[in-house]
Amino acid sequence: MKELEIARGLREEIEAAGQQADLDCHVSGDMIQKLSRQGLFATMIAEAYGGTQRPPMDTLDLIEELSYADSAVGWTGMIYHTTALLGSFLPERWAREIFGVNREGDGFDCPIAAGAAAPSGKGEVVEGGIVVSGRWAWGSGTHNADWVAGGTIVSDNGEVRSFENGAPAVHVMFFEKDHVLLHENWDPSGLRGTGSGDFEVKDYFVPDGRWTVLGASRRQIDAPLYRFPFFGFFATAVASVPLGIARRAVHEFEAMSRAKGSGGRTASLIQVEFGQAEALVQAAQYLIRGTVTDVWERIVKGEKVELEEKRRLRLAASQATALCSEAVDRLYNAGGGTSLQGHCRLQKQFRDIHAATQHRMVSREVLRMAAGVKLDGESTAQL
Repeated sequence: MKELEIARGLREEIEAAGQQADLDCHVSGDMIQKLSRQGLFATMIAEAYGGTQRPPMDTLDLIEELSYADSAVGWTGMIYHTTALLGSFLPERWAREIFGVNREGDGFDCPIAAGAAAPSGKGEVVEGGIVVSGRWAWGSGTHNADWVAGGTIVSDNGEVRSFENGAPAVHVMFFEKDHVLLHENWDPSGLRGTGSGDFEVKDYFVPDGRWTVLGASRRQIDAPLYRFPFFGFFATAVASVPLGIARRAVHEFEAMSRAKGSGGRTASLIQVEFGQAEALVQAAQYLIRGTVTDVWERIVKGEKVELEEKRRLRLAASQATALCSEAVDRLYNAGGGTSLQGHCRLQKQFRDIHAATQHRMVSREVLRMAAGVKLDGESTAQL
């Protein structure tokens, strides 16, 4: 894939940008624009809107490669891709305005959207749209976005819009970036460069249709990519970041061990740890690729994606993340005192992967939820 080769060619620049992002707590606009102009954030945008509309595994490979170079760039790229997928649910008018890509030769003028789907906003229906106020946490990548999305609970004449089962309908609203207040409250130990601080809007008017309702809005584009389960793609996209981090950790540890050299029993123990870590990362990679490919082939054949396929995607994403985290832990511990040093990338990879494991799409709770669906018939709403 062309975009994957571009990402590999920019690896050193991305790594340098990530080092600066750790200091600034967000990736530079110059780096994001460079990647965007070369089409690296257009793969989930429909061809009808100027995007490149790649198969899911192509984008997951791209996220993994960006994360291999730097976790913050990979993470923000993951956010831009998954938010772009929401464009397939929007009415054409708004999909073109928010996600419409202009191409000039080999260059891309690609709008970027980020945000948070958690229902931290409150909206009130008015003539012509909805007025929204709210403050959302975890606004990864919002510093460099053109549009910012926020999950919102909407009231209409005092009644909350809800599903038949009584659960409130979460409207993901799209806000123009210039009307969004970003709070500089992001200062974590891991994934520092993602800029995942809070964002806020007050009494912001969203015109009719510039939103999608999670689990209810119908896709407006009939193509295999947009029939792929949204939450399944989101989860595997999140998992692709720790996969890139862990794969890089394996390579870093190999180079570090060759440079240090060792012998005797200690060397044998280190070799065992390295072998186990390498196998864990390979297992995670095959788990994600195999599951996504199986579901994709089913969709391309025109077959319906059943609940079991959705469940398998969520299991694969969560388990792959756990495997990658264990691999990095093994390498970090095997590195001994060297792993503690600021110049050692294992130290950063250890911090970053343990930040990534906290995302709700890949947490261990997902394993329990997926098991509960199969064993006890629990709710399938988030699969």
